[in-house]
Order: sequence, then structure tokens, then C-alpha cells
Amino acid sequence: MPASWIPHCSLLAGLALLLSSAPAAAQTKALAMRPSHAAQLKSALRSVAAAQARHHAAKSAYATSVNLLRLPPAPGVRVEILAAGRSGWQARAQHQEQPGRSCVIFVGRLDGNDAPRTDGDREMAGEEGVPLCDRMR
Repeated sequence: MPASWIPHCSLLAGLALLLSSAPAAAQTKALAMRPSHAAQLKSALRSVAAAQARHHAAKSAYATSVNLLRLPPAPGVRVEILAAGRSGWQARAQHQEQPGRSCVIFVGRLDGNDAPRTDGDREMAGEEGVPLCDRMR
């Protein structure tokens, strides 16, 4: 075997190894850049808050269902309106990969309703319009 062939072979093998690991590296980078579950839930609740404000401006009442808000679904995220009326609303968001954990938000006041609590830590939302989340794993 000629000596000049070995470096080319090593170079080709190295290039093949680099190319074969590129998709895995890109996938790892994409996973690292993906927002946390809590960030995804907070974002979903902020979208609900904006949609609820638009709904209230048009109908003088808050929507009692997320379906009425016509928001695009976020993968793995479930949002539900817990209570709603003319003077306020409450919502909870859950991620399918975080069972027993949630984020909550409220705007305004509803007679007979305390602020919503998270599912896991049972923390009560304290600031209007600001999502509060359980500690996520």
C-alpha cells in the first residue's frame, strides 16, 4: 500500500465521521435552544391574555373557552379557561411532558373565586396578568 494513500484514507474517514455526527450535533443544539416547558406554558398564557383582551374589547366579556379565542395550538401544551366573566378570567396551562405541573394566570376579579393555584406546588397566582408556574423537572 503506498504511503500517500494512508493520509487520504484517514482524511476521508475523518470527514465521513464528521458528516455522520453533524445531524446529531444539530439535533442536540436544537434541543438546547428549545424553550423550557415553563417558558412554553408562560408564552401560551400570555397569548391567552392578549386574545382575552381582544375578546373583551369586542364582546364586553371574557371568553369562557380557549376555543372561542381561536389560538393556534402549541405542541404538547394544553390551556384551559378555569373561570371567566365580565370582570375577569383565570386560566391554567399544562405540558404533556410535565404531569402534575402547571402554570396559572388571572386578570381581574371573579366573585367567589380566589386566584388560581398551580397543580404541583399549589402556589397562588399573586400578580394580575403574570403567569406563575410550578417548579418544572
